[in-house]
Amino acid sequence: MFLSIVVKISYSNYISLILQELVHGGYLTSLGAPALVLTTSIITNSPINIPLLLISYLLPLIVYSFDYMQDLDNDIETNAARSKHLQKKKKFYPFIMLLYILLLVILLLIFSCIQLIIFIILITLGGLIYATALKGLTKKIPVFKNVYTVLTWSMGGTMFVSLFYSIPFSVPFIIVFTFINLKGMINAIFFDMKDSISDSKEGLKTLPVMLGKPNALKCLHILNVLAFIPLIIGVYYEIIPAISLSLLIFFFYSFYYLYKAQNIENDDVWVKLGSIADFEFIFWPLILIFSLMTYRLI
Repeated sequence: MFLSIVVKISYSNYISLILQELVHGGYLTSLGAPALVLTTSIITNSPINIPLLLISYLLPLIVYSFDYMQDLDNDIETNAARSKHLQKKKKFYPFIMLLYILLLVILLLIFSCIQLIIFIILITLGGLIYATALKGLTKKIPVFKNVYTVLTWSMGGTMFVSLFYSIPFSVPFIIVFTFINLKGMINAIFFDMKDSISDSKEGLKTLPVMLGKPNALKCLHILNVLAFIPLIIGVYYEIIPAISLSLLIFFFYSFYYLYKAQNIENDDVWVKLGSIADFEFIFWPLILIFSLMTYRLI
C-alpha cells in the first residue's frame, strides 16, 4: 500500500515536470509556427510536408529558448514560475540549443531548397537586427514592435509554403497573409496590455500606453472583425475553399478573451488569458481539418 502511494506520487511529479517543461520550455508556444504553415497549406490547397512543419517548429523554439534564457533574471518579477523552472536546466542550456540548431541544419540540408534557406537566414538576421539596433524604435514609432514581429510571423507562415514548393505568392496566399497579420496584431497588442505600466515608464509607444487599456481593447475588437473580411471575400469569389469560413469560430474565441480582459488586474489571470490567446493559432488547422473531413463525408 505504501509502495503504491510512493509510485503514484512519483508518477504525478514526473507528469507535472513534463507539463512545466512543455509550457515554460517554449514547446507549446512554438507550435504556433507550424500551425500557421499548416493553415496556409490547407487554405491554398498546397501539399502538406512533415519536414517543413518540423523546420517551422524548430525556428521559434530556438528563438524562444534563447529569449527565455536571456531574460531569466527579469522573469523572476514578471513570470516567476517560468524563471524557477528554467533555472533548473540552466547548465544544460548550451547543449539543448546546440541540439535544436543541429536538427534544424540537418532538416534544411536534406529537405529544404535554397530559396527557403535564404529566406530563413534573412528572417534570422532581421530578428538579430531588431534585437540589437531597431528595438529602440518602439520609443519613437508607435506599435513598431508589434508590426515588426507580426510581419515576421505572417511572412514565415505563408512564404514558407510558397518558397518550399516554388509556388507563386498568388492571391490565396495574400488572403491568408492578411488574415494572419490582423489576427497576429490582436495577439501581439493584447500581450502589451499586461505590461502597459512598465512600458509607459520605459517610454515605449505601445497601443495600450498611447490609448489606455479600454480604448486599446476597442481597437482590438475592430481588428477582430476586419480580420475575417479577407476570408469572406476570398470564399465569395471562390479564390479559397469554403471550409476557410470555419475559422469564423475564432471571432468568438478572440472576443471571449478580449471581453474577459476588460476588468482584469490580477497577473495570474493575465497569464491564463495570454495562454488562451496564444493557443488560438494552434487550433486553426485542427478546425480546418475537421471541416474538410466533414465536408468530404457529406
